[in-house]
Amino acid sequence: MLLAPAIVLLVGLFVVPIVRIVWQALSEPTFGLDRFREFWLTLASRRALLTTLRISAIVTVLCTMLSVPIAWELYSTRSRWVRIALWSAALFPLWTSGVVRNYAFTIILQRRGILNTWLLSLGIIREPLALLYTEAAVVMGIFYTMLPYAILPIYASFAAQDEQLVPAAESLGASRLRAIVDVALPLAAPSIFAAAAIVFVISVGFYITPILLGGPLFDVPGAAATASILFFTALVIVAGVARVVGLDRMRTALG
Repeated sequence: MLLAPAIVLLVGLFVVPIVRIVWQALSEPTFGLDRFREFWLTLASRRALLTTLRISAIVTVLCTMLSVPIAWELYSTRSRWVRIALWSAALFPLWTSGVVRNYAFTIILQRRGILNTWLLSLGIIREPLALLYTEAAVVMGIFYTMLPYAILPIYASFAAQDEQLVPAAESLGASRLRAIVDVALPLAAPSIFAAAAIVFVISVGFYITPILLGGPLFDVPGAAATASILFFTALVIVAGVARVVGLDRMRTALG
């Protein structure tokens, strides 16, 4: 009985909307798979899906690769100021709105922006680079937003480990790097996979948000079909991670 409110919220906020989106894609204007068939037959739709998956994969790899050393430094550093600086940098994307973050990247990446001005002043480039309105800019924007979602579960995994594991490996002759790679990282592997899955799923969702929330001029049944395809794609990814890591270990990694 204590779980009844949580179950009601889960059904109302997750199951019902997903079922409604899939039903809308199947039933409007007539019942059938026409919307899904139209999606796969449209070159622009297929290209958009592949671009979304590619960008999400790139963001996932970058976030995972960078979050592991950051999370380890947060866990292992003895300097209070280093820890404060790292936590501030890691959590800052969560403290600012999407509008502020994207506008900041616009200022940084435009032709006369901070980055181009700095590169020109150092003589690294001779003319401003076209950084804004590119796939790289999209990757940077999503990467900056997603980084905290990768750092937090990995840090939690490191923090749950026995502090004497790495020193014990070092006392047996292993270098510190070897001890971290052979001892700490395997224990944190479920959290690393779980963090990667979280980042990928949320990154995929960036594509559908403007389509569904952009206004009544959009093709709602078509958007529902697109959302359904992305949902099942993300579901397959999460199921694959759960199978590799183990559902219990993944649940433990996510707290």
